Amino acid sequence: MYQVSANSFGLLNSLAAILNSQRRDSDYAIARYLIERLNDINALSITDIMENAFVTRSAVRRFCNRVGFDSFSDFKARMTTAAYPSDLNHRDLELSIDGYRATLDSGISNTFEKLHQAVRTEDIVELAQDMHARTHVVLVCAGNTTGVLERFQQELFYVNKFVQLTTDTYRERLQHAAWNPDSLLVVVSASGVFARESAEWLREIDAEKRLVTACPSFDGQDIYDRIYQLRPEGDESDFDRLGLFGKYGTTYFFDLLSACYLSRFA
Repeated sequence: MYQVSANSFGLLNSLAAILNSQRRDSDYAIARYLIERLNDINALSITDIMENAFVTRSAVRRFCNRVGFDSFSDFKARMTTAAYPSDLNHRDLELSIDGYRATLDSGISNTFEKLHQAVRTEDIVELAQDMHARTHVVLVCAGNTTGVLERFQQELFYVNKFVQLTTDTYRERLQHAAWNPDSLLVVVSASGVFARESAEWLREIDAEKRLVTACPSFDGQDIYDRIYQLRPEGDESDFDRLGLFGKYGTTYFFDLLSACYLSRFA
């Protein structure tokens, strides 16, 4: 039976970073072999990897450690569909492009109507001011939101502001972060699944914690000091099977946050 782990949400980021690097080492060979076989991961053994990627057993173990897992068995047990962008898990892949476009257009319109109701200007201003006032700001997100936060991070470079971005091997990276009373941790989890899976070890972090989510039913008051909702309170009307809040909702929120930050602190 598949299990879910917070590190599963950043697995594709870890693999992409290895594959996009200029290094052609054992990590690259293993990632290149696995990326074409992720859907059949349970059928693979360490011997399969050793013989086909031409690496040693210890290299496989080091690779698994690097991407956030204790062993290849742990890697396989926790390799779930959570690693993929949420909309791929529920999308009808047989739908024609015209059919998908009609569904997408309608969904985007509905999404932005709800965003307009839920996202308040005063919340954006408050978060921008808090981020500016703190010297240590860390953003954490699942893999499917990485692009949005990378752009946000780079836009703040324009005004000489650095915010740290964590998109894989979460617990390992965050446990070694230099937390202090001035730290601000912002977790982004549109569906709420990543936030739930990381709840246990997030409690261990001594920092001000904020959550950006589109899950109105998420109950994280015991973990987060503030929760910013992308959907109106009490809205449980539609299951976001296309992942529109993850794609467009987070983009909208962080575009507003960037514009607010730049206008106030440029």
